[in-house]
Amino acid sequence: MMNPVQSAHAAPRCGAYARTTGKPCRAPAMVNGRCRMHGGKSTGRPIIHGRSTRAARQQRREIMELLRSLRVLTKGDDV
Repeated sequence: MMNPVQSAHAAPRCGAYARTTGKPCRAPAMVNGRCRMHGGKSTGRPIIHGRSTRAARQQRREIMELLRSLRVLTKGDDV
């Protein structure tokens, strides 16, 4: 039976190359084949305010829909 230290040493390595040294990363790889620094679980910080939030996109969609309907209504009055 292997102890945890031995199993960590036996784990496959990340292999991502460093820009500065050109050598591969020697950290143990996760299931996806990269270490936690080079392809881990995080997808970034959740967006809670600003232009890219779900609420802001929905609001822009509604405004565009209203503008389209106004264009259709005003186009009929030009005749």
